[in-house]
Amino acid sequence: MFTSPLNRGFKGFAIPTKLAKRGKADVVVRKTTGKVLVGRGAYGRQSWNGQTATVFGCSGFLGRYVVARLAREGTKVIVPYRGITENIRYLKPTGDLGMIIPMEFDLRNPKQIEECVRHSDVVINLIGRNYETKNFSFDQVHVLGAKNIAEISCESGVSRLIHMSHIGAKTNAHSDVMVTKAFGEQRVRESFPGANIVRSATMYGYEDELLNNMGKFKDFYMTVNHAQQKLRPVCVSDVAHAIDIIRDNEDTVGQTFELYNPKEYTRKEVIELVEFFIREKVWHFNIPTPLLRMAARAFDILPYYYTSHHAVDLMSINETPSTEKSIQTFADLGIQPHTLELAALQYIRHYRSSQHEEDPMEPKGYKAFRKLPVPVDNKDIVV
Repeated sequence: MFTSPLNRGFKGFAIPTKLAKRGKADVVVRKTTGKVLVGRGAYGRQSWNGQTATVFGCSGFLGRYVVARLAREGTKVIVPYRGITENIRYLKPTGDLGMIIPMEFDLRNPKQIEECVRHSDVVINLIGRNYETKNFSFDQVHVLGAKNIAEISCESGVSRLIHMSHIGAKTNAHSDVMVTKAFGEQRVRESFPGANIVRSATMYGYEDELLNNMGKFKDFYMTVNHAQQKLRPVCVSDVAHAIDIIRDNEDTVGQTFELYNPKEYTRKEVIELVEFFIREKVWHFNIPTPLLRMAARAFDILPYYYTSHHAVDLMSINETPSTEKSIQTFADLGIQPHTLELAALQYIRHYRSSQHEEDPMEPKGYKAFRKLPVPVDNKDIVV
């Protein structure tokens, strides 16, 4: 019991004061650099867990989910951006006051990259494109940009680097996107030996280009190879959850992860699933690959992005997991990925017609999905 200075002169009245105590969970020791990070305050959004993370590509599809998850756990997040701050201001409410720090940068400017990672303990590189522009080629983004971030992070004393790639990234792939991503992985490994490579399959969510495109273009949805492309669609919140665990677990240093749905689908099966959910037929038409690729090249000359011949190439690449035993998956991280049949409806419900808008997921008397388990360890998805 300690007497508070506020009650001096009041005999027989004392205010009990609790001493703050630290536990093992408040201290993180980085294996690569030996840094000791001590958290401050209670665990959660209104505290600081002692870690500072820089998330490149924060304004992208996956980036907003990664930033939100990190900030929710009390991580100070630096969000590099190009353009104007209004493009990323929706990220500010994801963290407490002063915990989301925007910094302007250019991927071709090493000095600005160094400023973004100077005070960071973790760097997460989510930058990626599936089309080229007059300012950035695939080589500049996936290879040189990734190499610069890895080199500067290593020189700045960053403890952990997580580099985002794709499950189809191979040097002999039939897509420039995947080939440059594969070479980017190699440059990252050379520049930052303890980096983590995360290869994700096609992700779905509120802002995706898989389910949303099927709903948006339901009257004329183009496919190639008769929609027989093999997909392993994974929920974007599951990938963000995995990246968060990798960032926090020191036993994952230097490992490679492939994040994909345990169940394999063809694109046609995903189309049929969307038809079932929106209660409407998705009119998909098979176009010969050379013809569709030639037509897409015409859109490459437009000043804005609509589509690209690279997107046609990606429609022909099967998402096949690696057979290497050293590759880690969701199971090694203790994550049960969401089931596409259970999670997809909330992302495409708005494509239903008005008479079906309030319909449940299953038609009356239909019980096909009712026995499937709903993961409860991830609060980003509510089914």
